[in-house]
Amino acid sequence: MNSWKARAAGFAAVWAFFAASGLPTEAAAAETAVPVQGVAASDHLAAAFAPQGAAGKHAVEVQVEYLDGRFFKERNVNLWNVHVLWQNSVVHHTAVSYGFTLERALGYTSDDGVYRDSEAAGLGPAVQLRRERSLGGKFTASVDGSGSLLFYNHAHPARGRAYGFLWRIGPRLTYHATDRDSISLAYLFHHSSNGMKSHNPGYNGVGFSFGYRREL
Repeated sequence: MNSWKARAAGFAAVWAFFAASGLPTEAAAAETAVPVQGVAASDHLAAAFAPQGAAGKHAVEVQVEYLDGRFFKERNVNLWNVHVLWQNSVVHHTAVSYGFTLERALGYTSDDGVYRDSEAAGLGPAVQLRRERSLGGKFTASVDGSGSLLFYNHAHPARGRAYGFLWRIGPRLTYHATDRDSISLAYLFHHSSNGMKSHNPGYNGVGFSFGYRREL
């Protein structure tokens, strides 16, 4: 339990670092020092911190991921997920995306030493927050945090309920192949539970997410 809490705290600290990165690079500072005619210096500063490709644009992103069950010996549940997300706003330099998650859960639980099949399929709405900064060239780094409300085809995991929440957070590296197309790879921590005090056999895991993003 302490292990996954420590990981979550670490990811939160990285998110805070990105959120607090209020100093532009030397190149950006030099650029904003001399305003272009008709454009305020504050506009240049805002553009310097806007997420890559986010200013004034919409985008669609597809993420495919595998999350391996960890931290609980009696909760051996692995996830294959597909997230389809549409970015439609930027709030305080954080890109906000909405969409849906399709989940396939495989594995079992063994609470009380009893083996119980815990395979299920789930579908539901999702929201993602992304804080991004440039690494130079065509690369950017971000911290992604997301939440999905999933409705399953039956109670999941075993002795749970037919709905649950999927929370994900972690760093993502993005390569901007063109002005409109990019691919990315992320390492994510996840927590799944239904938020209730009973019939809530939650579980955690870590894994990798591959993404493709298209500016519209």
